[in-house]
Amino acid sequence: MEKAQSKSLTISIPKLNDPRVTLAAALTLWTILGQTTYYFNRDPLQIGIAMGVGMLIDFLIALIRQRQIMVPLSAYITGLSVGILLESHDWRVYAVASAWGVLSKYLIYDGTRHVFNPSNFAIVMALLLLHGEASIAPGSQWGADYRVALVIMVLGLMLMRRVQRLDLVLAWLGGYLVMGLVRMALGQGGLVFVLGPLTGAEFALFSFSMLPDPKVTPPTPRGRILYGLSIAVLDGVLRYLEIRYSMFYSLFVHTALMPLVRRAALRAGVQETDPWKVLVLPLRRAAAPVANPAEAR
Repeated sequence: MEKAQSKSLTISIPKLNDPRVTLAAALTLWTILGQTTYYFNRDPLQIGIAMGVGMLIDFLIALIRQRQIMVPLSAYITGLSVGILLESHDWRVYAVASAWGVLSKYLIYDGTRHVFNPSNFAIVMALLLLHGEASIAPGSQWGADYRVALVIMVLGLMLMRRVQRLDLVLAWLGGYLVMGLVRMALGQGGLVFVLGPLTGAEFALFSFSMLPDPKVTPPTPRGRILYGLSIAVLDGVLRYLEIRYSMFYSLFVHTALMPLVRRAALRAGVQETDPWKVLVLPLRRAAAPVANPAEAR
């Protein structure tokens, strides 16, 4: 009988064509410009806490569970999104929210993939469970300048084309505008009331970072279009009911239903591939099996 062979230690590095690399680069540039030029006025320490806690948890879980030294790129995106979007006077809010987001990938799992977008899960849990200690940063970041918003919108759509989620985001944007016009027809505000959120960093970050997460969106173009429209409809209804942070809640509800969508797609013969592109390298060779001396005689 041979002794059990230990699992070798590996290194996991995202490839340049991994969608997360493009998104992480865009978010980093966004944050730098926002902090230095466009009125983000976020506390760098709070952003750093959110990023550091999330990345440390993701790194340790991969090391312990998979014996993998992983570049925690997903946690980087989660922590940075939490740091930009959340607003609180208490630094612990950023640590807890980021931890919730990263842990949701490992604890809320449908057998094939995690259920929720980690950033969305972190934001919604912070809003619901922290008893008013957390809110969403003002949408007037970027100074609510429509010219900046237009540039961000164009660049965001180009990014969505690169990560193959342009259909989803266009459906969401179109649905949002239609629902806004419906709310106008029902007497809820004017055109500025509908278009105003489009100029804010909150809306852009939701639309181009949180919403199009390839891990928690339908695998087919038709499914993504329906998904985007459905999120917009629920968001419009919640806005009409004057429920704050409606788009985050709408996405949360829809991602909770994604396991059902995946099962239906699987029954229809749609095979999903892993959207993440990583290079896994062995750090060292696993030890060769050692024969039991007693059995060798």
